[in-house]
Amino acid sequence: MGRKALRTLVVSGALVAGVGLVGVSAASAMIPGDPGSSARDQSSAPVNYAVTKTATVDGLRVRMGPGTGSLVLGQIYAGEPVQVISSTRVAGGQVWNRVMLQADSAGGLSNGYVGWVTDEYLY
Repeated sequence: MGRKALRTLVVSGALVAGVGLVGVSAASAMIPGDPGSSARDQSSAPVNYAVTKTATVDGLRVRMGPGTGSLVLGQIYAGEPVQVISSTRVAGGQVWNRVMLQADSAGGLSNGYVGWVTDEYLY
C-alpha cells in the first residue's frame, strides 16, 4: 500500500472514530464540539458525504475549525475538489464545511488533508 493511500486510510479511520489528528501535515482533523474550538455552532445540517465541491476562488483558507477566528492551515485554489464531511452554521449565519482535499493543493496541502472552509466559496 502506497504512502498516500495509507495516510488517507488513517485520516478516514480517525474521522469515523471521532478522533482528531494534529501535527501530521497530511492529517489535521477537528473534533466536532471541541471546547477548545473558537467556533460557535448554532446548528448542524445532515450532510451527504458523497458530495464533492470545488473551490471558486484562489487562496481559499483552510482552517482548523469553523469561523474566521480559527487558525489557517493552508489554502486551496479555484477548481480544486474537496469532499464535504460535515457542515455547520456559526453565529452570524455563515455556513462552514469540514472538508477533505481530493487532490494535492497548489497551496501546499496534501490529498486527504482535512480542515474547514466557508461554504460561500464552494460550488
